[in-house]
Amino acid sequence: MECKFKNSNIIVIAITFILLMGFIFFDNLNSKAVIIVFLSIFLLIVCTRFFYTGCMINILLLIYLPFMLIQDNMLINKDQTFTLIFILCTLFLASIFDFLILAYHINNNDNKLNCDVTSILNKPFFKILCIFFLYLSILFSVIDSFALLYTHLSNIFNEGIIGKDEIFSHLDALYFSTTTFFTIGFGDICPSEYSEITKRLVIIQAMISHIITTVLWPVAIIFVFGKSTKKIFTFNDKN
Repeated sequence: MECKFKNSNIIVIAITFILLMGFIFFDNLNSKAVIIVFLSIFLLIVCTRFFYTGCMINILLLIYLPFMLIQDNMLINKDQTFTLIFILCTLFLASIFDFLILAYHINNNDNKLNCDVTSILNKPFFKILCIFFLYLSILFSVIDSFALLYTHLSNIFNEGIIGKDEIFSHLDALYFSTTTFFTIGFGDICPSEYSEITKRLVIIQAMISHIITTVLWPVAIIFVFGKSTKKIFTFNDKN
């Protein structure tokens, strides 16, 4: 059966790409925070209807995020830290929901959900491979983005993370972010004693990491390899 785009689908995709370009090219951080809210909403709609389009936009956003943080004047102002944290949390939580939506549709094919792909790419193997790369993108973005924030906060009085050596590098922050993400916690690097923002940031990362490692992937496996997961979300009318 030949797929046909509805005008509403074209409008949703067009708005999503416009918001994506706005988020990438806008310099003002407050504008980015507003855009990311609307972009997350439209991405949820796109992911329910267009598998590969939603997956690729999520991957692009997640890979771009750490590079956004190292742009000029992005991490200088301490007052912008909370806006950055808001953008991070919104994007990561939206990507988690998108990931679950995409995983659910792998095992529950619907013709209207696959109008933007060819018959070859419609096979489950390619879709599983695609969300696997999305999962890796989530890991990379969470670990590196928080590491950049830890590095930034370490240059602020009574903030950041400390270790045995006073000289601190991005590699140390990346190491701390990785051990925090996977709940290893060697204890050789920790938040500064009087830090407030850093400790809150560690709590946020730990919560996001817990959702990703203990909830996201197991649920996705159930969706992909479980027996017709549509039965979980539909009522049986038979007595």
